[in-house]
Amino acid sequence: MSAQATLLIVDDHPSVASGLRTMVEPPYQVLEVAHHGDDVLPLVDRLRPALVLMDLSLPGKSGVVLTRELKARPDCPRILAVTMHAEPTFVREVLRAGADGYLLKTARAAEIRHAIAEVLAGHRYVTPEVILPPEEPRRPTPVPDTLSAEMRALLAQLSDKQLAVLQMIGEGCSSEQAAERMELSERTVEYHRGRIREILGLTTQAGLFRVATLYVAAQAAGEAPGDAPG
Repeated sequence: MSAQATLLIVDDHPSVASGLRTMVEPPYQVLEVAHHGDDVLPLVDRLRPALVLMDLSLPGKSGVVLTRELKARPDCPRILAVTMHAEPTFVREVLRAGADGYLLKTARAAEIRHAIAEVLAGHRYVTPEVILPPEEPRRPTPVPDTLSAEMRALLAQLSDKQLAVLQMIGEGCSSEQAAERMELSERTVEYHRGRIREILGLTTQAGLFRVATLYVAAQAAGEAPGDAPG
């Protein structure tokens, strides 16, 4: 791939975005930096970058939703997720949404440049710091690929606070990040996560991540079930 391959950096923290830019230029050319999820699609349309370095927890549209929406396009750029989350179940959800690669924000410049080169060459790259167990054969599961009428009815039973926590899970927020944004204790957020799993009948963290990402996608499409978070 040409050394002039163009990038769009998406991260809501200017210092992180600036650091990424310093680590990839050169050999790559950063066309623009976006700090808000709602700015990403217009920038992609205007700039046509070869690759998007995508944070997952963003104001506005989350990185997971943006990845899914971009990958639905025939001329989608490559997408390399750059986040702090090393939880394998979450990594799988991001890859399932269409990400071409997955990096941690602790990655050094050499790994970032290597990951970009791999993804631009058409290969999937997942940082060695994340160990993904082999995928189990698919079996019937209560976790849907879309939000069924039954799941929508269960979501309607969640409180506004629980829906807000579910949304942040789907956006890639850790309990610590959710607590900071909601001005709650981390322990309270963990309590809400447990109650959400109970109400929705989810027995695994993977199931919770899956429903949370589907909920965020439904919100982005204007089809969010239940009450909108206040």
